[in-house]
Amino acid sequence: MEKKKGYIFICIAGLLWSTLGLFGNVLMGYNLTPEQVAFTRLFLGFLVLTIYSIVKNPSALKISKKGIIYSIMIGIVCQGLFNLCYFKAINSVGVCISAVLLYTSPLFLTVFSKVFYKENINIQKIVSLGFCFLGAVLAVTGGKLDVDKLNGLGLILGISAAITYALMPIISKNILKECSSITILIYGFLFGSIFMLPLAKPLEMLKYSLNPKILVWMLVLGIVPAALAYIFYVEGVAKGVELSIAGVIASVELISSVLIGWTVLGENFSIVKLIGLGFMVVSALIAVKASKQEEPLLSEDIEQNTLHEAL
Repeated sequence: MEKKKGYIFICIAGLLWSTLGLFGNVLMGYNLTPEQVAFTRLFLGFLVLTIYSIVKNPSALKISKKGIIYSIMIGIVCQGLFNLCYFKAINSVGVCISAVLLYTSPLFLTVFSKVFYKENINIQKIVSLGFCFLGAVLAVTGGKLDVDKLNGLGLILGISAAITYALMPIISKNILKECSSITILIYGFLFGSIFMLPLAKPLEMLKYSLNPKILVWMLVLGIVPAALAYIFYVEGVAKGVELSIAGVIASVELISSVLIGWTVLGENFSIVKLIGLGFMVVSALIAVKASKQEEPLLSEDIEQNTLHEAL
């Protein structure tokens, strides 16, 4: 029964994450810059996660000097730069394409894991990555490789978001032996927001926050696809859901993001793009099967993967 609740919680987390592009798009429609939207998500997310930890587990706020150093790196690279690139991509190519490009991160994670930690790349991983790459190409192009119609800057930004996303477990792998994933998330959000602060033009943001409508959307962005999604995910995993299964369940985020872009924001969609999404889902299922055939994860590896999924 508890595990079933865990499945539901993780599915809810994925659905909440899928609203990130929608709320960011709304705020940019009010003339907030991608930098300001990124700062809003990080800073308000930090505040809500901190309050949650104070109520739920105050010890999560304790962190070592080494943890602070790693949190600064994670905050700048995997939170600040990730959010900046992702919201800029949304502003450039839309929610659908940005979400698809973000889900190419397993390609980069596999390469980084091989380079930095000498992890093996078996045939199932290669097949999984192949499906992921093919699915991304179909979902982004609709099967029409007309380079002139593709937004080069938007594609670069989307891929950059995927790279910074993939760097999260690479950077955090060692520190998670000392700090919990929720601790790294809290301080990563804090240092990410500090990094984004000079780019966000605080005085201009103060002016926007005086508008009740904009303020509501800013609060929703910081609560729903930020803190609340992470809380549901961590609680879901805590109920005994295997991380490999959790990753597949959370991938509902990709499908939901694309549907939101198509139905709510009126972005283009097609059967070929739907097939591309299908390939990406198949890629995730193959990855799950491959992970089940490998040795059980060590406790620190579980924390590391939990943090990656919770990004």
